[in-house]
Amino acid sequence: MKTLITLLSFGTLSFLLTVVFIPLLKRIAIQINLVDKPNYRKIHTNTVPLIGGLAIASAAIIVVFISGNLLPILQEYATILTAGFILLIVGAIDDKNDISAKYKLVIQMLLALIIALSENRITSLYGLFGVYDIAVWVQYVLTIVVITGVVNAFNLMDGVDGLVGGLSVLGFCLFLLTAIYFNDYFLGFLSVIFIGATIGFLKYNLSSKKIFMGDSGSLFLGFILVTIGIHFMKKQTITHNYEYAYGFLLLITFFSIPVLDSIRVYLGRIKEGDSPFKADKSHLHHLLLRIGLTHKKVALTVITFCLLLFFIGFGLVTYFSTTLIILVTFLVFWTIIKILFMIANLQEWKGTLKKLEQR
Repeated sequence: MKTLITLLSFGTLSFLLTVVFIPLLKRIAIQINLVDKPNYRKIHTNTVPLIGGLAIASAAIIVVFISGNLLPILQEYATILTAGFILLIVGAIDDKNDISAKYKLVIQMLLALIIALSENRITSLYGLFGVYDIAVWVQYVLTIVVITGVVNAFNLMDGVDGLVGGLSVLGFCLFLLTAIYFNDYFLGFLSVIFIGATIGFLKYNLSSKKIFMGDSGSLFLGFILVTIGIHFMKKQTITHNYEYAYGFLLLITFFSIPVLDSIRVYLGRIKEGDSPFKADKSHLHHLLLRIGLTHKKVALTVITFCLLLFFIGFGLVTYFSTTLIILVTFLVFWTIIKILFMIANLQEWKGTLKKLEQR
């Protein structure tokens, strides 16, 4: 109980620091033009500061320094946090000056390689397609692909207010539950300070005093979430039981919506003859906006979808193989997408009929 109260106090401090930092960073952002300007594919109509990620990271690092946990946190998470802060800076530069997507991808892959070299690698497929242990070179390739793929998928979800922030809170809450279950104090510590800081961001992101996460925030949080997940898997004893597969299943179920949606969008663009990296309005959150949901409802809906897949995965884990769980997750996602397209097309058809009747 005392430990839980201590963790909650750190989370509260992180929240308060973020709330204090954001007005200060907003002024600086406006002065240096670190803002998001509306254009043909943006939903907002006013200039908005891109400082959410910077505020979250600043609050988190200060709490780490003053908590008395600095040395053990650095011993366990130094590489992850350092690489994450490098990506935060890259994202902030991109928010300001638009770095080429190719350069950003190279940087992400190099940072993912650094994570893999620090022994934070995916070393098993945990029974997926009957495969458990994998060759070392495959571990490196798979880890780099997973980290860069997940980070970019998470970044692409940042299209409506509250979505990436809400998903981040959900992800760190799942890690907090994991930390409590496995008695991992420092995982719990990092989880609560990021939960507190991200809620502080959401306080502004969902209000009239609007700020955005920015690429700095979505890249940073996506990177921290996926690399902490890989690190947690590494820490578990190598057995083929439920507890060992927990971290693997947690990553799959939590990131399935961003990753599967990104794959769907990339394939759709290629099918149309466009570059897979061409910006458009074909993501899940755009589809939900098409059927008439508000930003807050879109965020809540996507978070609910993620929770649905999480509960499906962990509900089936004691009865079915990892392969079957992933196939079920894939099927549920595509069913959701098909239903949403049907609703959107039906609403557009009704709108067309109304226009014809008014002539």
